[in-house]
Amino acid sequence: MLSQWAPAGVLAVAQTYVILTGGFDLSIASGFALAAVVAAALGQNEAPVVAFAAAIGSGLTLGTINGLLVAGIRINPFIATVGSGFVANGIALVVAGNTGYQVTNPDFLILGSGRWHGVPYSGMLLIAFLLVGGFVLSRTVYGQWVYAVGGNAEASRLAGLPVRRIVGSTYALSGLAMGVAGVLAASQVGSAQANLNPTIVFDVLTIVVVGGTSLGGGVGSMWRTAVGLGIIAAISNGFSVLNISPNYQNIVKGLIIIGALTLDAATRQLGSLASRWAPQARQPGQDEEGAA
Repeated sequence: MLSQWAPAGVLAVAQTYVILTGGFDLSIASGFALAAVVAAALGQNEAPVVAFAAAIGSGLTLGTINGLLVAGIRINPFIATVGSGFVANGIALVVAGNTGYQVTNPDFLILGSGRWHGVPYSGMLLIAFLLVGGFVLSRTVYGQWVYAVGGNAEASRLAGLPVRRIVGSTYALSGLAMGVAGVLAASQVGSAQANLNPTIVFDVLTIVVVGGTSLGGGVGSMWRTAVGLGIIAAISNGFSVLNISPNYQNIVKGLIIIGALTLDAATRQLGSLASRWAPQARQPGQDEEGAA
């Protein structure tokens, strides 16, 4: 399960940062496939290190462009990331065509399918991403900035935080995750094509939302994303063991997303009502009638 869900888990770690700032990245499926195609295309003739570095670079480039569009030019994240996703998908189609690439170099397959004492390297990388991502969010100044921007971007700006750079950096991080996830996917099977797992974006969003990270921003944590990953992985693998059609799996995942978003919206509304109707604290020096 660690190996199977490593690409989606890596993407979910970065998506947690993006959502915590109040944004979202819908280009991850296309960027993920493009990175895998780049890795496989170069892996046919180049050393795996070169192929992997180029793939990660392609994902980082896409993420940086998304950050410039959203934080620099201030385009709506939905429009910006959908548009850049179409561009990335088109590039992958031009590079790979309709057939894709096959890699026979055994060194290329080590990262995705190799194991150490039975534990897959890809699973180790996923765990490392979760641990480092959680540490940065909870123990560093940058992590506190991410929460602050997601909670109230205008107040953060007035407090002197570089809001636009913080938001843009989360999209760059998402691009880095696209590259790593694409490398893992290509290395697992030794091949890649332009339409590689186009529904992974829904798996990633489901993982983050089910874990309890609010799409409104400012609320969430990496351990919640880890819990969401465990829940979705267990459900999907349970369906596979029971030989349930993937179509039903998609229905269940969609209902889970709707339920989680409904619960998130209801919780925020209840919190707003509670703060609105909470009794005002009496000012010092006031008597029972409120006179000074």
